[in-house]
Amino acid sequence: MNRTVVVLADDLFWKTKIDHATKSAQAPAVFISDPAGLVKAAEMGKTALVLVDLAIRQDPFAAIASLKNGPKTKGIYVVGWYEHVRKDLEKKGTAAGCDEVMPRSAFSQKLADLIMTHALPGATRTEEEEKELPEE
Repeated sequence: MNRTVVVLADDLFWKTKIDHATKSAQAPAVFISDPAGLVKAAEMGKTALVLVDLAIRQDPFAAIASLKNGPKTKGIYVVGWYEHVRKDLEKKGTAAGCDEVMPRSAFSQKLADLIMTHALPGATRTEEEEKELPEE
């Protein structure tokens, strides 16, 4: 069975992008926008991956620290992403306990691989070359 991805984000663009990626991988996803509900959401079901927008309107860092210190949730892989100009968020994410912290561009590129690696144990991603269409 595929494992759940919990997403803490309030930006519609990122929620849509992540929703599309999790549905494509057939991984269940739970979206929350309030950091206070992060630990509870992660404890429900078989959560393998937590994705956190570090630039969310409400401070996510205490919730990340609680998640990483919780007996049931400390082993969950946590990835935080931020705007590349906000290096302060990178440092805070690392200090709070994120396993990986990356700028938005890198997060966007690695999103499918993160889902495959953590939410679909044993799955392999295949990349086929795009076939050229015959010329008319």
